[in-house]
Amino acid sequence: MKKHKVFILTITYIVFLFIITSFLIINANAAVEDIEPDFGFAPEIDGDIEGSKKEWENATKEEIQLISKTSTNPDDKGIFTDIWVMQNQSDLYISIQFELENHAANEFIAIIISEDETESNSSFYDAKIVQWYNLGGPSEEHKYRDFYLINGVFFRDSDDNGDGAADLHGNKMIYEFRIPVNGSEEDDRDVDLEFGDSYAFKIVYGENDNYNDILNEKTSSVLIDIEYPKQEEMPLWKKVVFILAIIAFGAIGGLYGLYIYKVLVIKQKIGRIKE
Repeated sequence: MKKHKVFILTITYIVFLFIITSFLIINANAAVEDIEPDFGFAPEIDGDIEGSKKEWENATKEEIQLISKTSTNPDDKGIFTDIWVMQNQSDLYISIQFELENHAANEFIAIIISEDETESNSSFYDAKIVQWYNLGGPSEEHKYRDFYLINGVFFRDSDDNGDGAADLHGNKMIYEFRIPVNGSEEDDRDVDLEFGDSYAFKIVYGENDNYNDILNEKTSSVLIDIEYPKQEEMPLWKKVVFILAIIAFGAIGGLYGLYIYKVLVIKQKIGRIKE
């Protein structure tokens, strides 16, 4: 009896250790969120999410933490951030939302896109940025910018493909981005987001317009799957017509087959009479 109890306790302890170890490994590796966007109507890119319009009703919504890689404080939780993702046949839409007691005058959000699922610095070479200037001041404004990266260094793209905007609602900042997919706006310096593939996206928060200065940046990465356009469901009346057409053609085919059979039978009878 004692051996039986010792065996059960040993197995329980081993299972417990396995679960704890797996949990620690997952957290140590900072498992990246994999987002599968649903299809929806194109929202207005203005930094204002109006519930009455239900612009982002079909968006896939997740929470991430933007954390400074240079921080040595183990208690640094970063910025808790909502990321909403949605797409249609021509564009990917991303909304970044977070609250801060004090927003920096030159705050920005950058979405840096990798050419595939890899998260190495060399694979990230396309950046879409909404940059604030003099936020909270009398002449505040924000601009959408398109950059490309070479060896991690930012360079301004000659064409601003896509779109972006932001707006401050109390302490909550809302950023909205539109990013072309499947070659809808071709540019050799942009990542071509193709249907059926997954890409790594790095979300970067910063407090000045020197994008090569990482001291004030907080980042997090996600994987986004670019979905194939959904086939439109056939209306009920079309389904009924289609079924009736099948039945009608089936009946006509059956009658035609019966006619051929009758002709062959008559020919056989005539042949017998002649003999």
